[in-house]
Amino acid sequence: MATDDEMVVEGATIKCTMGDKSATLKVTSNMTYKIEGKKAATMMDFAPGANLFPPVATFGTCKPYKAVPPPGCLCTPIPAGSWMDAFSKMKIGGKPAIKGNAKLTCTRAGGTITFEDSGQ
Repeated sequence: MATDDEMVVEGATIKCTMGDKSATLKVTSNMTYKIEGKKAATMMDFAPGANLFPPVATFGTCKPYKAVPPPGCLCTPIPAGSWMDAFSKMKIGGKPAIKGNAKLTCTRAGGTITFEDSGQ
């Protein structure tokens, strides 16, 4: 798991507690600030279909829906809001940067989306 002192960058691996696969973060909220050549993520990088790679990525099969035929069983995130636990003082374009221990709550099955690594 990524740590709370690391900034998250594009390419970070994310996982939902209700899914059986990981996905990769794609940064769309920041095009200029980079860490080691990778775009730094902000708390606004949470949009389904935009911030996961590939674009229609899911977290595999959603545990509560595994008996439902596809596509109903796919663990497609429906975030309840932006990332929680962003850096409060470190801002990129006016938006707080994401720490490695940030979380999203998914309203589809009540899963928690976290970072397996920061991408650095």
